Amino acid sequence: MLFLVILFGSYLYLTNSPFSYFVDEETGGFISSAFFLGWALIWFGIGRHYSIDYEAKKQVFIESHEGIDRYIIDKAFRKAYFSSGAKVLAIVCFISVPCYVAANVKGEPTLKDCILIGMLMLASIILYAYYKRNRAAGVTL
Repeated sequence: MLFLVILFGSYLYLTNSPFSYFVDEETGGFISSAFFLGWALIWFGIGRHYSIDYEAKKQVFIESHEGIDRYIIDKAFRKAYFSSGAKVLAIVCFISVPCYVAANVKGEPTLKDCILIGMLMLASIILYAYYKRNRAAGVTL
């Protein structure tokens, strides 16, 4: 939730927009508040789900590798778990480039378009490199 407040606050500061930009006039801000609260609850649920998933997979991984130092097991599990997530995010960033171009670039791309496309491509490359570097061969999570 704090992330969203910082994100919206930064947007308002950078664009010199008033806070009322995000408040709908018809309902006095009820719809905007409900959307913000709903969005925060959705992301809380996603985070909670992945926290439970992480702990369950970690316990299975630890039980299947008994007799090995706990520090080594934790490090290997973190690398394997987060590298699979990095692969998914790399694919999402890669696919978002043509989607962004198709939806938002009209005519010649502007400097803003080029910067955003470059950032998405760079994020995709970095995340895929992280996946390739840290994936654990033969480890299924």
